[in-house]
Amino acid sequence: MDTASITNLAFAGIAVFGAVLSALALLALRRTRSPRMGFVAAGFLLITVQGVVVGLGLFTGGWDAATLLLLSAAFEAALLAVLFLATLMR
Repeated sequence: MDTASITNLAFAGIAVFGAVLSALALLALRRTRSPRMGFVAAGFLLITVQGVVVGLGLFTGGWDAATLLLLSAAFEAALLAVLFLATLMR
């Protein structure tokens, strides 16, 4: 396998794993009604969306590496903000 195929597979795996974790967190949110769990679910959803967006960008080849890196950094910054807000919740 070449590097591009491995990268596409990795981002697809990240998206699927993030979707599973998002679903589990949403089920836990329904059960506990904790605002923290809502932030955790949002964080997992951000990981899922990042995997899909960056994976599609790699798969279609429409974006250059700098754009994909910037998108990935933006998703990671948003994830850090969501997790920080989760730690501030009571």
